[in-house]
Order: sequence, then C-alpha cells, then structure tokens
Amino acid sequence: MKAPIGYGSRAAVAVVVATLGAAVSGCGALPPEAPLAYAEKLDSATSGISTACGYAYRATAFPGDHTRDLNQLEASASMYVDKLVKVFRRNRKWVYQGDTVAEISSDAVSMLNSCGLHAAAHRLRRATTASG
Repeated sequence: MKAPIGYGSRAAVAVVVATLGAAVSGCGALPPEAPLAYAEKLDSATSGISTACGYAYRATAFPGDHTRDLNQLEASASMYVDKLVKVFRRNRKWVYQGDTVAEISSDAVSMLNSCGLHAAAHRLRRATTASG
C-alpha cells in the first residue's frame, strides 16, 4: 500500500520540529522571571525612579537654588529605591524585561547619580552591595 501524497513530507517535518525542540530545550534554562507580584514591584520601582530623575533634570535645567525641589525628589526616589531593594533581597537573579534584578539595581544607581539624586543612589548602592 502506497502512502498518500504529502504524508511522507509531513512526517519528516514533524521529526525535524521535534528534534529542534529537543535541541533548543537542552541549551540551558535562563534564570527565572520574577513572579507577578514582584514584577509589579519592579515596574513601580523602575517607573518611579525614572520619573523622579526626569523631574530632577527638569528642576535643575535653569540656574538657581534647587535644594527644596531636589530634597522632595530624593524622598520620592528613596521610596522607590526601597521597593527595588525588597525585590533585590528576595532574589537578585530574577529576570524582569530581559535584565536581572541585580542589573536593574546597578542601572538605577547610575541613573540616580546622573540625574543628581545622589542620596537615593547611595542608599540603593549600599543596600544592594551589602547583600551577599
């Protein structure tokens, strides 16, 4: 009995797909993604830090005394730093939007320093390097 036309090619494709699937799965797993509750904290923390930096850049765009504005922004940024630190302490290897929590924390320190929110940057650096 002869196989129907196209049957052999479907079987060959199925074998190739199964083989590729097995090969890809053997490449090793990436670190786990942050669970939803922690991903939401990371979303809030990174958005808050970014927003505080945006306001800091805007506040310091023109000459003058910016102490009051920057103090308020430091307090706001520190609140978001605390959220980021909580996730970092839970698991620095979790992945969120393609980066580990450790990488996100390091980037946040750089961002906070570059926008002039040095106290929040120092607080984040201290909290994420003291954790062994």
